[in-house]
Amino acid sequence: MSKLQDLYENLDTIEDLPAFPAIAFEVIRLTRDASSTSKDIENVIKKDPNLVSQILKMANSSFYGLSRNVQSLNHAINMLGFVQVENIVMISVMLTSVKKMPLHKHFNRDKFLEHSFGCGVTAKIITNILNLDFSSAEFSSGVMHDIGKVLLDLYAPEALDEILDNAYKKGLSFYDSEMELYGINHAALGSKLLSVWGLPNEIIDIVANHHNPSNANNHLLASIVHVADLLTYSEGIGFGGNYSKFTLEEDEGWKIILKEAEASSKIDLEFFTFKLYEEIDNVKQLYFSGS
Repeated sequence: MSKLQDLYENLDTIEDLPAFPAIAFEVIRLTRDASSTSKDIENVIKKDPNLVSQILKMANSSFYGLSRNVQSLNHAINMLGFVQVENIVMISVMLTSVKKMPLHKHFNRDKFLEHSFGCGVTAKIITNILNLDFSSAEFSSGVMHDIGKVLLDLYAPEALDEILDNAYKKGLSFYDSEMELYGINHAALGSKLLSVWGLPNEIIDIVANHHNPSNANNHLLASIVHVADLLTYSEGIGFGGNYSKFTLEEDEGWKIILKEAEASSKIDLEFFTFKLYEEIDNVKQLYFSGS
C-alpha cells in the first residue's frame, strides 16, 4: 500500500487531523432544518466575531448583489438566505483552518488560497452568465476543490514534492502526476476529509469528481467547477502544481456545459476575463483582509 493510499484509508484515525469547528457544524445543522429561524442561526453565529464580520461584509458586498445596506446579523441572514450563510460559514472556516496549519516549505499557502478562491469566483461567474442557480454551491465547491492538497502537505510532504517534481518535468497536471505515481489523488483525499467533517454530500461529490465531472451526481455543477479550475490556472491565478496544457473545446467538462447550458453562445471571453479579475479582487478583499 502506498503512502497516499494508507493516508486515505486511515484518514479518520489521525489524531491531529484538522477539526471542523463546532459552531460551523451547528450552523450547517440549523440551515438544513426546516424548523430553524434566523434568530436560531444568529444565536450560534454571534458566538464567533470573525463569522459575524464575514457575513456582514458579504451581505454588503457586490458579490451577492444585495441592494440594501445591511447592518445587523439577523438582517444579513434574512437577506442572504440560509444557504448563502451556510456557504459563507464553510468557506470562512476553510480559510481560517488553512491559515493555521503548519504547512510544508514547498507548499505556498497564499498561492493555494488564491487559486482556491479564484476557482470559486470563476465558477460563480460562469453560473451567473449562464443564468443557472446552484444556491452558490458552485462557489463553495470551487473554493473547497483542492483541500486534499493540504492533507498531502501535512501528512505526506515527500510525496507532494515527488508529485510536483514529476508534474513539472513531464508537463502534467497535478492530478495526472499523482495518479501516475500513486494511483490515488487529492480529490479523493479532500472528499474524504469533508466526509469526516460531515459537510453536505453535494459539496463532497463535487470535490471528489472535479477532475472527472461526468462521474458526479450533478455533472453540470461538477463541470462548471472543473472548467473554472482550468480557467483559473490559464489566467495565472494562484498555483496548485498544474503544468499541463489544455484546449477548452476538447475538455470533457466544457462539452457537458455546451450540451446542457449552451455556453458557447453566452460567454464573451474578453468580458469574462475582465469580470474574473474584478470579482476575485473583491472576494480577496472580503475574505483575506482582517481574517
